[in-house]
Amino acid sequence: MDDTQPSVLMSESIGSICKALVGAQADVGTALMNQKNSHFKSQYADLSAVLEVSKPALAKHGLALTQFPGEAEGRVTMTTMLIHESGEWILLPPASIPLAAQTAHGFGSAISYLRRYTTQAALGISVGLSDDDDGNEATAQAPKKAPKKRVAPKKATPAFEPKEEKVDDPILLKSELSVLKDLIDAAEENGNVDAKAIDLAKNVLEKGGKGDRDRSALEFTSAAIDYLESAIKDTPK
Repeated sequence: MDDTQPSVLMSESIGSICKALVGAQADVGTALMNQKNSHFKSQYADLSAVLEVSKPALAKHGLALTQFPGEAEGRVTMTTMLIHESGEWILLPPASIPLAAQTAHGFGSAISYLRRYTTQAALGISVGLSDDDDGNEATAQAPKKAPKKRVAPKKATPAFEPKEEKVDDPILLKSELSVLKDLIDAAEENGNVDAKAIDLAKNVLEKGGKGDRDRSALEFTSAAIDYLESAIKDTPK
């Protein structure tokens, strides 16, 4: 992180907004992990899931969260402000990630990513599994059957079936690899993050996301981002 970034700014008085934030954080729900990386079985809550649990709690306590995207020196920035109906406000320092390409898709992907994580950070939103994530989905995919006597097959069954190769969006992959590199730098700067998590992330970065036949490069890179973010989050302060 850049130590020269400005600190949190706020209105002259913050009594009302602080009280409202305490109430909102008590009411905000857990964002359900409604998206997953296929094959890797890694789940995450997308932007819509985060907003779904945050907006009702904000409205109930007279709060609004506004976010302003920008671009500077090849990076997409996101400035987040919390506003209370009393007129009090809190402005958070801008967050940023590298812009992979000067395209609408590149900007959109980076903005969505930053909105999701800054909203979670600003409101202390946790993410969790869905109510039905108790093994039902896995059971549905591979139902258990009563054992029965095995008979000679009519025709030989191949040892494995070749999987259809997925073609990743090169722009999105480049963006995710840039995010992974920034996370590795932040983890090494921290000095206390699990070395195993950092080494795994470096290995994925060096191979450009490739190296696992069960996952596409984009899926593998996204999974590495989730894993390293979790390791950073769990690092003692």
